[in-house]
Amino acid sequence: MKKESITHKYVNYKESDFLTDSYFQEWVYQPSADHEAFWLQVINTLPQQREAIENARLYLKNISFATHTPSDEEVEASWEKHLQLIQTIAQPVEKPVGKIHTLRRTLIRAAAVITGLIIISGVYFFLNNYHNEQIIKTGFGETRQVTLPDGSQVDLNANSKITFNDNWKNGKSREVWLEGEALFNVTHINKDTNQIKSGDKFLVHTKGLTVTVLGTVFDIRQRRQKTEVVLQSGKIKLSFDNNNQDIIMYPGQIVAYNDSEKKSTTASIAPEKFSAWKNQKLILENPKVEEILVYLEDNFGKKIIVEDKEMNTRSVNGPILISSLDDALFVLSTILNTQVEKPDSSTIILRSRISR
Repeated sequence: MKKESITHKYVNYKESDFLTDSYFQEWVYQPSADHEAFWLQVINTLPQQREAIENARLYLKNISFATHTPSDEEVEASWEKHLQLIQTIAQPVEKPVGKIHTLRRTLIRAAAVITGLIIISGVYFFLNNYHNEQIIKTGFGETRQVTLPDGSQVDLNANSKITFNDNWKNGKSREVWLEGEALFNVTHINKDTNQIKSGDKFLVHTKGLTVTVLGTVFDIRQRRQKTEVVLQSGKIKLSFDNNNQDIIMYPGQIVAYNDSEKKSTTASIAPEKFSAWKNQKLILENPKVEEILVYLEDNFGKKIIVEDKEMNTRSVNGPILISSLDDALFVLSTILNTQVEKPDSSTIILRSRISR
């Protein structure tokens, strides 16, 4: 913020104004380097406000919340009680009194107002910063579309989970934790991908790496110690937990990261094929039967065994319908000339048909 803006906003602030300023409250309760730098600039620009800022900061520092989380009824009752108390104490006395009593009443009234402001700002801060952790899961064979607090869309594939806080505030990074596979279509705060600030960031954390969104649409698949990221449009940055060099991705690229080996590879791909699962199709690049079965196992939760192991190395051309496991197995059994057997609820066997 420029000096002119600081002067315009804070020059006439009183202690009570600082107490109820949300950004001031964040500085006191959630200090950071950015907050410290900003308020130091305010003090240097408006040295006459140093005392008011320090007093307000000390007031908020001395407020603490009990570990007990009150119910909505208790919060409402406490709110009404304190408002009534403030109004009662602040009522003017009709009979004339001496100067000493007048001064005493003025001090009591001021103390009551300040106390009320502290209570109000404390309750405001608590309600404004209270948030719930949202966990959204899909079962085997289930997909789901989720709208995040900023309007971003997430298509969650089968057997997957995302976790995020439901109170995303301006000036702070938006973060999502993913297990499984999801297609993200992110709402951008800053359209200039070369000037992304910390508060503009959209972060997706998965095992072994973090995706910083500088673009729009991308798919992440995290299965069996392997994470694959495919970018459809825009630009994203991958940061690795093991301090490997960051990777900037561009549309049409796939980065595969092996968590056990701590290595990554980059290649070109048709993004629409990778995310064809959204349209209930499986399209892999020169897929082997073994790769298809692994995908089906992860998404439908069944152990699939091919009796003739040589079939695992065969390639399958064309899309495979995955609207249901039975659809996919029908296609595979037709291609491989096998019959489908289900010896129990968790196992499927593809057995060669007996020629007659």
